[in-house]
Amino acid sequence: MTLSRAPRGEAPPAAEDTSSRQPADSPPPVIVEATPLGVRAALLEMRARFGPSMPFDGSLGMAEIVLAEVLNNIVEHAYSRDRSGPIELRLVRDGIWLRVDVRDYGHPMPGESLPDANKTGADMTGAEFRPETAPEGGFGWFLIRAFARDLDYSRNGNQNRLRFTVPLNEDC
Repeated sequence: MTLSRAPRGEAPPAAEDTSSRQPADSPPPVIVEATPLGVRAALLEMRARFGPSMPFDGSLGMAEIVLAEVLNNIVEHAYSRDRSGPIELRLVRDGIWLRVDVRDYGHPMPGESLPDANKTGADMTGAEFRPETAPEGGFGWFLIRAFARDLDYSRNGNQNRLRFTVPLNEDC
């Protein structure tokens, strides 16, 4: 499988979500516990919903990487050790795009905004990058930004919401 960056352009605009209700023809949201097993269950559900309709060329792999990074960040940082709770996930295929809407009730992102796009994991630690001393983690947002488009984070009351699109076709 070859991974490539998402197209430089933006995904076509989606209809604005003006309520928490889902249209009648929309699949129900996936709700998992904010645990490593919950993340695994969400990824398996995505594969079950979209895998059968995808060519066996790794096209779904990019979306899986992005979703895994997002969900793991929620488990490790939003809920962390002092909290647990649900993660609500809406997945909609729109042509060659997968539209993702993730909601949780954990801690907000620092500054209630997305991490700086110009920093990698090594930059965020403040240390000079050297492979032998590189941090184990901290590269998730670099990967998310490399493969996803239309990233949008908001905090409404006690709810975090992250929306993004990922191409389901490596050739786009």
